[in-house]
Amino acid sequence: MNAPSPWLPLDLLTVKIMTLVNLLIVSGATLHAWRVNRPVKGMRLFALGTVALWTGSALGLARGIVPGSTIIIACNVLMLGGMVALVQGIRTFRELRPISTPAIAILLGITSVFYFYWMFVHDSFAMRVAAVAPAYAILSTVAAVAMIRGVAPRDRAIYWPAGFSFALSAIGLVARLIGALHGSYGTSMLSPVPVEILAGVVSNVSYVGCAFGMLLASNTTLRRESEKMALYDPLTNLPNRRLFFDRLLEAEMNVAARREKLALIYLDLDGFKGVNDTQGHQAGDDLLRSVSAAMSGVLTSGECLARMGGDEFVVLIERPESREKVAELASRLKRTVEDTTPIRISSGIAVFPEAGSTAHDVLREADAAMYQAKRSSRASEDVSASAYLPV
Repeated sequence: MNAPSPWLPLDLLTVKIMTLVNLLIVSGATLHAWRVNRPVKGMRLFALGTVALWTGSALGLARGIVPGSTIIIACNVLMLGGMVALVQGIRTFRELRPISTPAIAILLGITSVFYFYWMFVHDSFAMRVAAVAPAYAILSTVAAVAMIRGVAPRDRAIYWPAGFSFALSAIGLVARLIGALHGSYGTSMLSPVPVEILAGVVSNVSYVGCAFGMLLASNTTLRRESEKMALYDPLTNLPNRRLFFDRLLEAEMNVAARREKLALIYLDLDGFKGVNDTQGHQAGDDLLRSVSAAMSGVLTSGECLARMGGDEFVVLIERPESREKVAELASRLKRTVEDTTPIRISSGIAVFPEAGSTAHDVLREADAAMYQAKRSSRASEDVSASAYLPV
C-alpha cells in the first residue's frame, strides 16, 4: 500500500514521521528562543505558529488511524492558522505591516469553499490537496519576500537563510498543487505518490532552514539591541558617555595624525532641576527628548551629539573650520533649543590641541568654560549667557 518510491528510497509514512519529528524540534527550539528573546518583536507569534503547525501535523498523521472528517478539518485549521501566525510574526519581526485581516479572511475563505466542496460535495483527496496548497504557497512566498527584500548587504547572511527556506517551501507546495491537478495523487494521504514524498522531503529541509534562519536573525537582533542599550542613552537615543569617549579618542588619533583640530561644545540646561521638582520626572524626560531632537536637527555630518548624563550634552566637531565657526554652531544650538523649548542653555567651547594636550583635557576645559558661563549668567541674571574658552 505504501511502498517506497522506485526513484526515492523513502516511503510516505516515513516522510510524514520525519516531518512530525522535525516540527517538534523546530517548535521546541522556537519556544525556547521566544523565552530567551522576549524583547524581539514577532518571536511570540512565530513560536506559536510553529507549535500550531506541529499540532496540525500530528493530527494529520493521526487521521490515518482515526476515521471521520472532524480530525481532518482540525488538522488543516491548525496548520493554516499556524502558517498565518508564523507569517505575521515574521512581518512584525521585520517591522513590516502585518497582512490585513480582510486579506487573510479572503484567502482562508476561498480556500475553505474549495476544500469543503471537495470533501462534502465531491469527495476527492487530490483536489483537497489542490485546494489548500495555493494558500500555503502564498503565505510561504509572503514570508520569503519579507525576509529577503530590503535587507542591507551586511545582514543578508542573517535574514536570507530563512527567506530562501520559505521560498523552497513555496516551490514544494507548487509541486504538490501541480501533482494534484495532474492526477498524481491517490485516495489518501499515505498513497505512494512520488511527488508527495519529494515535496515532504523539501518541507522538512525548509522547516529546519526557516527555524534556523529565524533563530539566527532574532539572536542577532537581540544582541544588537543589547549593544545599543550599552552604548546609547535609552531616553534620547543619543550616544552615551561610554560611546562618546570611544569616538572622542578615535577622533583625537585621527586629527593628531593629520595635525588637524577637533572642537567640543559642552552644554547644560539651566533650571532643569526645577522642572523635575515642580512638574515631575516625566516632564523632565519629555524636555530632554525635545532638547536632544532640537539640537540633532541643527548638526550635520562630522558633528556628534552625545548625552553625558543628567542635563549635560556634548557636541564633538572633527576638523572645524575655525573657532568662529564653532562659536556660531554653539549659538545656533542655543537659539534653536530656546526657541523650541521653555529652557535656557549655558555652553562652553574648547579646541584641541590649543586648549589641551589630549582630548580629555579639552573636554575638561569646555566643561569648565560652561560652568563659568553659568556662574556669569546667574550673576548678571542672564541665564542665556555663553562663555567660550580662548584658543
